[in-house]
Amino acid sequence: MDREEKDILKKYMVDACVKVANNRGLCDAIGVLRGTLFLADGPVSMDELVEETGYSKSTVSANMNTLETHGLFKRVVMPGDKRYYYVPVTDPDSLKEVMITNMKQEMQVILSAMNRTELDLKACPSSSAASFEMIERARRFYHLTNRLLDLIHCYNTEELIEILEQDFEQKAHSQSDESP
Repeated sequence: MDREEKDILKKYMVDACVKVANNRGLCDAIGVLRGTLFLADGPVSMDELVEETGYSKSTVSANMNTLETHGLFKRVVMPGDKRYYYVPVTDPDSLKEVMITNMKQEMQVILSAMNRTELDLKACPSSSAASFEMIERARRFYHLTNRLLDLIHCYNTEELIEILEQDFEQKAHSQSDESP
C-alpha cells in the first residue's frame, strides 16, 4: 500500500473513530489512536503510536489504557522484545466479555449506591413513598439488565446470532400468518 492510499484510508477511518469517541464523551486522541491501530498492518509499539499520531507518550499511554479497558485493544509482548505492542481485539466473544464485565461493574456501583440511599432514606423521618418507589424502579431495571447480561454471557456470539435469527424468523412467519 503506498503512502497516498494509506493517507486516504486514514483520513476517513480516523475521522470516523474520532466522531465515535466524541459521541461517547471521549477525547479526539482516543479516536485517532483507534483509527491508527485499526489500519495498522500488525502490532504497533508505543513509540510507533507516538510517531504516527504526534501525541506525547503520556497521552498515548493514558488513552491506550482507556481503549484496553473498553476491550478494543490489548497489549502483547513480541518474542525477544521488552516493549509492549498493541493489537485490535478482533474476537467478538472477547469483546463481549469485556463489555459485560464493564457493565456489571458499573451496575454494581449504582446498586450499592441505591442500597445506601435507601438505608439513609429509611432513617430520615421526612422520606416520601415516591423516593422509595423511584429506587425500586431503578433497582428493577438494573436487576433485569443484569439478568439479560447473564443470559448473553451463556452463549457465544454465533449462538446468540443463531438464536435471535430463529426467533426473528418465527415472529416474521407468525405475523405473516396473521395478516389478511
